[in-house]
Amino acid sequence: MRKCIVHGEAFVSESKIPQGAVRIDVKEAFKIIANSETTGNHHVIDVKEGVEFFEKDGVLYLKNEVETDVRCVITERHDNITLPAGEWEIGIQQEYDPFEARTRRVAD
Repeated sequence: MRKCIVHGEAFVSESKIPQGAVRIDVKEAFKIIANSETTGNHHVIDVKEGVEFFEKDGVLYLKNEVETDVRCVITERHDNITLPAGEWEIGIQQEYDPFEARTRRVAD
């Protein structure tokens, strides 16, 4: 069974970086993995030596050879979660709206 970590509306699940994924060059100290639509409380993963991001077909992936944290910009909102070294797929949780009879991305 794949390990899955949920942090607010963001999720990070064990995966493999697919063939043809393109490396993303991140210049900041963190990579936003879930934008906050209203409060500015983005969910982020800390970037440091040994942490790389990739993208393929609109899906974001992470390869970290060292532990790194999933956290919020506003630190009081959620606890930090430490990701062990590995390869991960990053996404946004889905919710079902019974009134519109459709699924949609969870929003902050």
